[in-house]
Amino acid sequence: MSLADPRVALHCAHCGRAVAETRHTRSSYRVDYYSLHTGDVEPVALQHGDEPPVTVFKLLTAHDVVTCVECYRKPQVRARRERLFRPELQQEAAS
Repeated sequence: MSLADPRVALHCAHCGRAVAETRHTRSSYRVDYYSLHTGDVEPVALQHGDEPPVTVFKLLTAHDVVTCVECYRKPQVRARRERLFRPELQQEAAS
């Protein structure tokens, strides 16, 4: 399922409210939700030529999290979204 698919109604992952697309006018816009693309990751070392290896995080399973503007205002929801955005920090804390 893609967030861009107009046939799929999007709902807030926190309160369940149906959300609407961003509305644009000549002078402004109204955002009704924020989308977070996240998921399970694993560290992977990449090396190009003689450069030292760089560790990146490979996305294993993707999860899209939709948050309505009302829920986004809540500090506990923003904290949860931050944890979802940086899953590698949870893995490091568990180690």
